[in-house]
Amino acid sequence: MAASSQTPSTGPTVLPLHQTPAVSAFARTRDNSDAVQVLIDRTGLPAPTMVSQPEVVHVMLADVDDMAPWLAELDGHVDVTGGPTVWTWTLRTELAATRRRAAVPVEVHALTVAGQEILPSLRSAVAA
Repeated sequence: MAASSQTPSTGPTVLPLHQTPAVSAFARTRDNSDAVQVLIDRTGLPAPTMVSQPEVVHVMLADVDDMAPWLAELDGHVDVTGGPTVWTWTLRTELAATRRRAAVPVEVHALTVAGQEILPSLRSAVAA
């Protein structure tokens, strides 16, 4: 009997990251949503509305003051757009990568109106 030209497998094949199969958009959306939901459940962060996409998770807040706990938990920077009577405040941050998943970009949004008081911690996080 001739010896096999194939060597037996000694374990799983580990590919470099650039050679791994792409994750589907559906799976990435689900993974992003799960990661942010775990954070919300663990910390009690306000998140009345969450919309997950493959590239980012959007959290819409009812009150701009609710952005402060998100900023304290995840850090990041705040962009303000719009005007002259209504502005959108957006905290751009991310959940750090783990061994099981890539970093998850998170955008936390809130609307404000002219004359509304804004917490100093949020004002100081506005990107220059």
